[in-house]
Amino acid sequence: MSLANILDKKIIVTDLDAKTKEQALTYLSQTLYDNGYINDIPSFLDDIYYRESLGPTGIGNFIAIPHGQSESVIKNGIAIGKFNQVIPWETLDDKGVKLIFLFSVNAKSDGANEHLMLLASLAGKLGNDEVVNELLNAKNTQEIMSIFTK
Repeated sequence: MSLANILDKKIIVTDLDAKTKEQALTYLSQTLYDNGYINDIPSFLDDIYYRESLGPTGIGNFIAIPHGQSESVIKNGIAIGKFNQVIPWETLDDKGVKLIFLFSVNAKSDGANEHLMLLASLAGKLGNDEVVNELLNAKNTQEIMSIFTK
């Protein structure tokens, strides 16, 4: 499965205000819940924070990829949030984040393999500084979608 096939404009949001990691993750989790991707926000967040405790998901260049597997996931997906300001986050370059890719992956399905393939595909895209710059400058959901589908 490719990124273009799994991205859903209903769970890509831009122009967001959050001052903390908790606010950002809660907002994106609510977006996943509202669109039928998860059925329990607190349980989902517990699983995400557990993964966060194992090591930083901030990869640098103002990007974080929080992920984990959760039984509260109904449908695998990636919520994308573009924030108006830098959010303090544990990152490899200590710069915080403005763009978050929150994976929702079901713990009981074959989600683990799909999760790893999507994570590798996303990491490949985000390894390109031009793509990162385009994402950081994207003004809306459609611009973000088009960056991943071209």
